[in-house]
Amino acid sequence: MTSPVKSAQRVLELLEFFAEERRPTAVGVIARALGWPQSSTSVLLRGLAETGYFDHDARTGMYVPNVRISLATAWIQEHLYSEHNLLRLMEDVLEKTGHTVMIGSRRGVHVRYLHVLQATREGRFLAKTGSLRPLFRSAAGKMLLTTLPEREIAMLLRKANALETDSTTRLEFATVVRELETARRQGYAVSMGTSMPGAAALAMLIPAIRDREPMTLSLGGPLKEVRRDRERLVATLREVLEPLRKVAAG
Repeated sequence: MTSPVKSAQRVLELLEFFAEERRPTAVGVIARALGWPQSSTSVLLRGLAETGYFDHDARTGMYVPNVRISLATAWIQEHLYSEHNLLRLMEDVLEKTGHTVMIGSRRGVHVRYLHVLQATREGRFLAKTGSLRPLFRSAAGKMLLTTLPEREIAMLLRKANALETDSTTRLEFATVVRELETARRQGYAVSMGTSMPGAAALAMLIPAIRDREPMTLSLGGPLKEVRRDRERLVATLREVLEPLRKVAAG
């Protein structure tokens, strides 16, 4: 029997799946994508449809979240970011750059992607909502580290290095400090193939409007493209975040 905690976790994973897919989807497709048994996936979806949180097309067998969920959660973005909601910012970056867009926050010695909008073009950079990236090797992680005092950075680096099985991949504290100083000065961080081979990312801090954990807005794409278009991509991130900077400063 599935525990209440596991059932609740599956509902949240299901919502994250639809946040990426953005279309009605069949039970079998959902089960395969999330690695769940099809029988329990079907039971969960039927229950959500019966309670009015999901719509179910009996003709096609497709399921999709409905407006009840949107109305139940809309206050979160309105409370934290007013009209400048994060999803709109992400959509703006995706439209202007064509690259995958991520919102990230720190989880121990990793960055967790809280939400991802996938690029749809060929050769795209793939990321998954909920996935983890190394704190010291990802662009988002480096930007998040710029918000911490050196003592905490040193402690996190010791933990991260202890997880490295190859001693040659461990980082020196002095090297990390120099890189973070550069990121602070520039206002953005970059990773060129260090988080994922062949992929690059750029990240900026999302200006804090209230007393919240730091988050980043980042984009990722093929290494050659991001390196070539770096200045334009950085300018786009700055432009998109500017309204939030004005609100935070006001």
